[in-house]
Amino acid sequence: MKSKIHALTIAAGILGGSFPGQAWAHAHLKRAVPAPDSVVAAPPEEVRIEFDEKVEASMSTIQVIGPDGAVANNGKAAVDPSAPTTLVVKLARPLPPGGYEARWRAVGMDSHPMKGVFKFEVRP
Repeated sequence: MKSKIHALTIAAGILGGSFPGQAWAHAHLKRAVPAPDSVVAAPPEEVRIEFDEKVEASMSTIQVIGPDGAVANNGKAAVDPSAPTTLVVKLARPLPPGGYEARWRAVGMDSHPMKGVFKFEVRP
């Protein structure tokens, strides 16, 4: 019995260490423009969210909700071709003054979805 448990322990150790290059992390928000909890004087044309790993465009979204509760996006979010860790969504122009909420969902290279919310305010 002891030799069976010992063999299983060795096998688990070998299998556990056999995937050193595989990433087990998820896509986390690194920075955003406008910045979370910021007040901006000029209405932004887009919301850009940078993550700490590449994101899958077809499964990642940003939805910006305006002070009236309406969606302020002008289309769907897309991955920036020159920055595969950055998701971008264009906004309807011009955004009226008020508080906005950016709701995001990002699927990273490990296929695990992460989501979050941050707020910003337009105050000319």
